[in-house]
Amino acid sequence: MVADALTIMRREGVDSYPVYDNGVIVGKISYDELMDFLAYKEGMGAMQAHKQHFDLNSALTAIRDMRVDEYKVAKKKDMTHKLIAGFSSVAAVAAILLGLSWFFLKPAPASTSTNEVFTDRITLTLNNGKNISLDQEKAGVVFANNQLKYNDGSKVEAAYEGKQLVTLNTPKGGLYQVVLPDGTKAWLNAASHLKFPSTFAGAMKRRVELTGEAYFEVAKDKKHPFIVASKGQEIEVLGTHFNVTAYGNDGNIKTTLLEGSVRVTPFQKADKRVEGTDPATIDPLWAIETRPAYVQAGDAVVLKPNQQAVLTGKNIAVKAVEAEDAIAWRQGEYIFRNMPLESVMQVIARWYDVDVIYQNKTVGDALLGGSVLKADSVSEVLKTLELTANVHFKVEGRRITVTQ
Repeated sequence: MVADALTIMRREGVDSYPVYDNGVIVGKISYDELMDFLAYKEGMGAMQAHKQHFDLNSALTAIRDMRVDEYKVAKKKDMTHKLIAGFSSVAAVAAILLGLSWFFLKPAPASTSTNEVFTDRITLTLNNGKNISLDQEKAGVVFANNQLKYNDGSKVEAAYEGKQLVTLNTPKGGLYQVVLPDGTKAWLNAASHLKFPSTFAGAMKRRVELTGEAYFEVAKDKKHPFIVASKGQEIEVLGTHFNVTAYGNDGNIKTTLLEGSVRVTPFQKADKRVEGTDPATIDPLWAIETRPAYVQAGDAVVLKPNQQAVLTGKNIAVKAVEAEDAIAWRQGEYIFRNMPLESVMQVIARWYDVDVIYQNKTVGDALLGGSVLKADSVSEVLKTLELTANVHFKVEGRRITVTQ
């Protein structure tokens, strides 16, 4: 990060800092260049705090773009002076100035303000399809002893009875916590759905299904493994902390381990339920569900802390990561490293309840590194991204168009 590099250079008295890409030095950044980068285009808003969170690769790219912009401005000024000097009449000079002011000073497609109020309706869907609206001022709900309460102990003012499957839903821009019947804690990110039984009594396994993103702190119970089923995979744990990103429109599914150990297994739909399944291993609530059967589609992997499993199709790749980055969203921050702009914009779309379209297919391929804060307005976030990527954003209501 830029802030870290500046701290090291000040402490050790060095003038430059190396920039790495996959372990290979791709350039150096001087102290003065980083300070210029922090001060560049400050008229767009107070952006220094955001730019300090950029990774050095993105900062190096932005600094190179700065130099190109400064060169273009200098060339434009020089050409303007030469053109004006070549005309003697006042009318000609006026015409040239008018034309150049339109050509050189025409406004760029900047980020404009938009209505940033999103619908924050958090609901609990019962097995009969009824929706219970939950208090958005509360941090979450607790399932315990066949009762439903908010995490501050107050009761949920809605009819809720008996053992059944329920689904917690967060809208775009939403964030909510649930304590499951076994004591497991789960935090749901925006636009996510978590299905689970109102009690795990009588089940051999504690099974939940996730669409979207959630962070789990699983209550330990060696006799009853905890299963998280998501798009194309199952995660089995006994007691651990991990994050799952499994949105329907994501090209891959990510499981990041912070503590303990998990087994990630790729699954695919089968034509029919596999014969010979032991009925004792099936929760009766899940058994009566009209769900397709799944069979293992590839080799399982076991993760260690600070590892991430990335499922693409039927294949799982494991890589080392900073696991805390994966759950920064719980504190309202999104950290991205060497990530395509399109993936970053998917997060922004969910956080701010906006639709994103691209001028062409390649504009979303630009790789970025840095972080954004949910507390900032969408306009501030877009301005930050404009500084580190060679793109512009046009905002029309809730639609954002990405252009080069």
